[in-house]
Amino acid sequence: MSKSCDQLRGQIRTLQAERRSLESKLMQPQAMLAASLVERFLRSGDSPRHSPAFYLSRSERGRSKLTYVKKEELDAVRRQCAAYRAFQQNLRAWRRVSAALQQRWKQLQQAQSL
Repeated sequence: MSKSCDQLRGQIRTLQAERRSLESKLMQPQAMLAASLVERFLRSGDSPRHSPAFYLSRSERGRSKLTYVKKEELDAVRRQCAAYRAFQQNLRAWRRVSAALQQRWKQLQQAQSL
């Protein structure tokens, strides 16, 4: 019993450290856009466009909406979209680690109750 409890405690400590690291990342203030950046080559008159036009694609009331992005705003918009994706990935990881922690706590409780 003691060896399995010690292993569970070690796993709990590891998961707690991982969760603290994720929480630290999630708490960093940053500008985010809940949208995807789309590159499109639309026609300009009768000829195809040589350089791409960029649009933000986001969902509004269940429908996709495209908003044109000016060239001078493109770098900032890219960073904000990337920040949103990173936040979502870290949030998914935090949920996974929290669920694993809950499971280990339950296992530890059962191991100590025998």
